Amino acid sequence: MRKKFIYPALSLLALTACNNKDSLMIENFESGSFENWTIEGDAFGEAPEREALPGQQPVVGFEGKFLANSFHNGDDSRGTLTSKPFRIERDYINFLIGGGMSQDTYIELLVNGQSVHKTHSTVESETLQLMSWDVKAYKGQEATLRIVDNQRGSWGHILIDAIEQSNQYKSNIMENYTLTYDISKKYLLLPIEDSAPETSVQLVVNGENIGVPQNIRLARTHIQYWLPLSVEAYKGKKIDLVFGQATKKDIGISQIKPSDTFDYTYDETYRPVFHFTPPYGWMNDPNGMVYHNGQYHLFYQHNPYGARWGNMHWGHAVSEDMVHWKHLPVALAPDELGAIFSGSAVVDKYNTAGFGEGAIVVFYTSAGQQQTQSIAYSLDNGRTFTKYAHNPVIPNPGIEDFRDPKVFWYAPQNKWIMSLATSQSITFYTSKNLKQWEKLSEFGENIGAHTGVWECPDLFPLIYDGKVKWVLFVSINPGGPNGGNATQYFIGDFDGTTFTPDPLPYPLWLDYGRDNYAGVTWSNIPESDGRRLFLGWMNNWDYGNVVPTRNFRSAMTLPRELRLAHNGLHMVVASFPVKEVGDEKDGTPIIMDKLTEETFPIGADYYNNGYVLSFTIKPNGLSIFDFALQNSKGEKIIFAFDTNQKTFVVDRSQSGLSDFSNNFAKPLIKAPLTKKDSYTIHMWVDKASTEVFINGGEVVQTNIAFPTEPYNQLKFDLRGNTAISVDNITLYKVKHN
Repeated sequence: MRKKFIYPALSLLALTACNNKDSLMIENFESGSFENWTIEGDAFGEAPEREALPGQQPVVGFEGKFLANSFHNGDDSRGTLTSKPFRIERDYINFLIGGGMSQDTYIELLVNGQSVHKTHSTVESETLQLMSWDVKAYKGQEATLRIVDNQRGSWGHILIDAIEQSNQYKSNIMENYTLTYDISKKYLLLPIEDSAPETSVQLVVNGENIGVPQNIRLARTHIQYWLPLSVEAYKGKKIDLVFGQATKKDIGISQIKPSDTFDYTYDETYRPVFHFTPPYGWMNDPNGMVYHNGQYHLFYQHNPYGARWGNMHWGHAVSEDMVHWKHLPVALAPDELGAIFSGSAVVDKYNTAGFGEGAIVVFYTSAGQQQTQSIAYSLDNGRTFTKYAHNPVIPNPGIEDFRDPKVFWYAPQNKWIMSLATSQSITFYTSKNLKQWEKLSEFGENIGAHTGVWECPDLFPLIYDGKVKWVLFVSINPGGPNGGNATQYFIGDFDGTTFTPDPLPYPLWLDYGRDNYAGVTWSNIPESDGRRLFLGWMNNWDYGNVVPTRNFRSAMTLPRELRLAHNGLHMVVASFPVKEVGDEKDGTPIIMDKLTEETFPIGADYYNNGYVLSFTIKPNGLSIFDFALQNSKGEKIIFAFDTNQKTFVVDRSQSGLSDFSNNFAKPLIKAPLTKKDSYTIHMWVDKASTEVFINGGEVVQTNIAFPTEPYNQLKFDLRGNTAISVDNITLYKVKHN
């Protein structure tokens, strides 16, 4: 970071009169210099800018010739402008602001060294908009301004211009706008518009804040769907909703309505039939997966106040078979330590933590100003959780990406082991009581893929050829083999302190499709079962926030059993849907006995319920062949084998809707393929996804798709070659009731 640079100037910032006699200009940057500001960092350069910087979209809406622009060196640069002191002489301060919406890009007013106003852009835009602060309470006092860019990544910059004092509140945006309700029903229904900017909403009862503010995209121009705010606990009372920012023209605030019911529908075009989805709102990483008292618990990253990422809670559901799920209330909500990021759960059979024998203890990242590790516990089979009073149990040692604790009991040494993602490595910790943790070792330097942040680790044993091998999962974003996110793995040995990888051709990927990420395994599976059970998030951060679903976004993959296998070249981690999913097959009708290049129909009874296709291909010397799922509109997904190039490729460029993202349809999605005499394919097809398993899951591709009518045809392209054989082509219907 560049050194601090201070321009010499008077002790009080000069106020220049505007054309409007009512106003006093604090700064319009028309001098072409930061002569009245102290510069720190490299984000703002050494002078105001006339226009957009290289790599930036056109900047519009500022006044005059110059503005403050923190896009120097791109979105990853950081810095601060601090004004000289000035005296507050009017009722309001107005200014123009643009850039990113991050909490770390803002303009701030300080009076007597204390922050009294802080504003972020309300939309991600290079068009500046007018904002206003009410400063009547500080008239006559000395103040300073700070313009801060402490954000890296997309939209990590801020634009500021035309800062003035005035006796007019000129913005159409109202800050800390309050609505009061007499509560007589269970919910307040909130109208949502995904494209609207977020605004913070604080629930206040009897003058006390309940929880922390949630960022909600209240409808501005039209209502896409409704989401519930539960207020049943406050029946008979008055409550306030305080909106951080609201626009006078917003339709959403006036449309909030009380209701005793909240009805949502699963009858949506792209709502999966046999994959887990949240009832409403956003979902990403599976969390806290644990088996207890005959039930599989699934917690997940959840935004209950919108179908885009944000407001991270832990959603919760339980199942007796990993197929049929019962939704439960939100398990963990954000608090003063921050949002609730990913983590894990264990059953404390020996009461090592002192919370109670058999308590479910969950570990999660508190994502506040820093990422730290916290715990909570349940004594009622996961129905309610109590957060540990002395959180965090692992403070942040100065690492920006410090998250996703995965914990298990290491019986040989009677201790707990935690795997934690620490920037570009995995750090292992140990504990005797789940509260105090000691660092053991680190893994990751100079091995595997490192083009993105390491996340969601999971260390566990598998048996291969009668011997115990240890597997370490590490999810990475970006840097997957086909763009965006993916999960890599390492196979080796673990001695209770250090993980030592076997010499394999890393990086190795669990799933070469675009849409299997952040997956981890269930804990506390009975020894009598003996399986290692996995679940992943079926989406990709390249486009996850904009896929064309409505009331919800994202599904989970099918639950899968993991095993070690040899693909003919080296050891791999294979995955295949659990037998409980297989048990859902409804009959075994053979589609055909003899292979042709005709189109084979798939009836409505199958595609409306989801289906499974399976068959065995024997190339018999043919090196290139493919098959496709398609519909009458010409939309299709092509699955292509090239045994000479040793690749299995999925092409979804013609799969249906794709214009919601530039990153969705373009790349051919490739997986390595060992040359063999035959390939057995199993493919699960749901309304918006295909999961393909080759040779029992030695090669896997999971990809979502959004056809405008169901894929109701199967077609083989054999290039006119009759030598190839395809046997036992079978279609199953999947039960889901």
